[in-house]
Amino acid sequence: MEISNEKLIQMFRYMYLTRRFDEVATQLNKEKRIIGSVHTGVGEEGASVGITMALSEGDYISPSYRDVGAILAGGLSTLEVMAMLYAKDCGHTQGRTRLMHLGDLPKRILPPNPILGASQAIAIGVAYANQRKKNGSVVVNIMGDGASNEGAVHESMNFAAVYNLPIVFCLVNNHYAWSTPTRDILKLDIVADRAKAYGFPGYVCNGNDVLETYETVYNAVERARSGQGPSLVEVRAYRWSGHSGNDKNVYRTQDEIIRWQQDDCVTKFEGYLTAVGVLSKEEVKSIKDAVEEEIADAIRVSEASPYPDPEKLLDPYCMLYKEDQE
Repeated sequence: MEISNEKLIQMFRYMYLTRRFDEVATQLNKEKRIIGSVHTGVGEEGASVGITMALSEGDYISPSYRDVGAILAGGLSTLEVMAMLYAKDCGHTQGRTRLMHLGDLPKRILPPNPILGASQAIAIGVAYANQRKKNGSVVVNIMGDGASNEGAVHESMNFAAVYNLPIVFCLVNNHYAWSTPTRDILKLDIVADRAKAYGFPGYVCNGNDVLETYETVYNAVERARSGQGPSLVEVRAYRWSGHSGNDKNVYRTQDEIIRWQQDDCVTKFEGYLTAVGVLSKEEVKSIKDAVEEEIADAIRVSEASPYPDPEKLLDPYCMLYKEDQE
């Protein structure tokens, strides 16, 4: 598949930005500068960015609650997301929500939902509306292997099949549902085989290979756009850290974690881009330096900004529903 150098560089930038954003957010949380908990996807950058960048203008991304890569690649700025974690007025939702509810309808980012299985029902509703409008838009929904066992997920997939909806379900199989190994909750070795029961195709790709992920999801999206209906893409990946900032990650061995880290999607993609001449080592450093500065600026502005006015917190106005004025 032909992908422009510009898009390849964008992929790398978003992957590195996602990695560093999650790492920094985790550290800020440990230092109590960000309150509450954070749910990061360190190690899954190739999955979230590869999936999101396979969409075309006008398509919808429906991320999971740990998919900051999908939210950043979907068009929100680093400052908007960082200030949201700080619950500051300059954040995307002006202090009203955390990452679990962060969306932007004008940018076609559907808000994640911490209730497992709930976002799939929302996603098929949007896909059904797109189908009725005949606007050519496709919805891509991201879920984890744990969420895939929820009853609402099966109902949503069956509904999508019956109505031949323009939607792609991306199941990021990171091998753990919180602390439970996937092998203990799923009988199938290939989770994508579940698609057969609904009457649509299932595909498997390596989430540590952003290009393979991009191509697999792109083909599924274009299949849906052409009127051939839904599909299920199992994206095999691995999150290096615990389920959340409070998870001590004691249920895995260090050998297992190190084995997956040796197949790091960000490092592999950087090596590929330099090997084929898309980026020089100097250009890679320039991108990384710019990302570090971008995150540092976002922290500085967030910490210097005020909290929202308590009198306005219950105001129905929310950036999620605001029409894009730009």
